[in-house]
Amino acid sequence: MTSDHKKVLQAYKLPAFGEILSDDFRDRFGLLPAQQYGIACRDVQAECARAESLGAGPFMAFNTPAPYWTENGRRVTAKVDVALGYSEDSQLEFLGPGAGTSFYSDAVRECSAVLHHVGIYQNESSKIEQRLNSAGYQTVVSGGVSLGRLFGVKFKYFDTRSDLGCYLEILDFYVLGKIPLPIRAPLEGLAKLRSVLS
Repeated sequence: MTSDHKKVLQAYKLPAFGEILSDDFRDRFGLLPAQQYGIACRDVQAECARAESLGAGPFMAFNTPAPYWTENGRRVTAKVDVALGYSEDSQLEFLGPGAGTSFYSDAVRECSAVLHHVGIYQNESSKIEQRLNSAGYQTVVSGGVSLGRLFGVKFKYFDTRSDLGCYLEILDFYVLGKIPLPIRAPLEGLAKLRSVLS
């Protein structure tokens, strides 16, 4: 672990993934290791600048409608303010208050940024959802974006706060049907291009 990565973890009070998501928990539900820290925040751009000053990033930030956002079983018209980047091999996702939902803003009523969830990139999210729901971890938010079989992402958040201290997100990315999308290289390339153009 580099000193920059340690600074990022310390600044955001992020424990190691293994401290949040034990091997026993992962084995019980057939989960891959966590790859993402989801950090709810009041100001996405400010947190990107802060994380980059600590050696993380670059970050790709966007504010976008979430057309299939379903919260506690009902469809909601939501808009999300999000940025993605990396610190070593850990993806950092900053999530602003957005609109039409209080899912992220509820977490930052008394602070500017806090760990909201850990994310796992893994196919077959529906099978995982069945196992988690059967164990009492309810699906609280789900959604996705799709361009047919060309590209798509489905995400599901589970309320694991009582045991993990945060939510668990399962992200199911694919290109050309079911080939997992290698997200890091294109994400960093787009973030660098955006910073050059702005």
